[in-house]
Amino acid sequence: MKSFFHKYKFILFLAVFWVAMSLAGFLGQNTVYAGYSVDVRTTPYFVLVLQGIHDHIFPWSGSADDNLEPIAVQQYPKEHIRMTEPGQEAAPSDISEQEAEPGPEKRTFQEVGDDYFDDAVFIGDSRTAGLNMYGGLDNATFYATVGMNVYDLWEDSFCDVDGEKVTLEEALLARSFKKVYFQIGINEMGTGTVDSFMQAYESSVQKLRSLQPDAIIFVQGIMRVAKEKSDNDAIYNNEGIDARNERIAALADGETIFYIDVNEVVCDEDGNLKQELTFDNLHLYATNYDIWVDYLKHRGIIL
Repeated sequence: MKSFFHKYKFILFLAVFWVAMSLAGFLGQNTVYAGYSVDVRTTPYFVLVLQGIHDHIFPWSGSADDNLEPIAVQQYPKEHIRMTEPGQEAAPSDISEQEAEPGPEKRTFQEVGDDYFDDAVFIGDSRTAGLNMYGGLDNATFYATVGMNVYDLWEDSFCDVDGEKVTLEEALLARSFKKVYFQIGINEMGTGTVDSFMQAYESSVQKLRSLQPDAIIFVQGIMRVAKEKSDNDAIYNNEGIDARNERIAALADGETIFYIDVNEVVCDEDGNLKQELTFDNLHLYATNYDIWVDYLKHRGIIL
């Protein structure tokens, strides 16, 4: 028996290691790895642990809430920031209302089918990653990862293009899309101010426009959190989320940029994420992403 263990000790070590990794992934799927989306029908649990190690998240790291860490604020050149402050009136035009030519007709939302998303790209953090895994939008493209934030959005290589991880800019240069869905912001809570967040956010929207000039951009409101978390967390609360969403909504022009807010269908009458829809007060259960998808299908823009 001793010679058997000696002869096959490497194989036994691999087996024990695999079981331990799988157990860690299974036990942590709703806590430390809650932000990751893995379909265990095709991908084993130990992949959660490997993905976490890649992102410097370990089985002993704590709950999903603990992984939402403050991020250093990145400074952006002034030329990328809109000079009109909130509440400030725009400079008067030299052309009178009588002389001004009418602008493009405002578009309205319409109901669409699955094929509407054939030329759509979804960009965001773990919530969008969950939409990718559980939403059933298999014909859409997703560039989303756990922990993504607006400050690292253009620096990290997190986009899978032909089996290679590239930056978001490289990915958007490689292919043209007709719709860009952008939701980001929960990981930036508690970092800087609403103004500094919006400077980076607006700069990102401008860059999305320059890289995808023919696309409609959907800026999505940050999904709120459940009441229990909002009432007891000084950082991740709905008051802070609403302050950011108000500014994000102001970016919409009704022509090429549209604001959509899934909070309309996932929140209760008090504006909190419905408790029955979330397992950690932050993310939706896998079975509830169809609510988000149905909302998107009733908010299509037909060119």
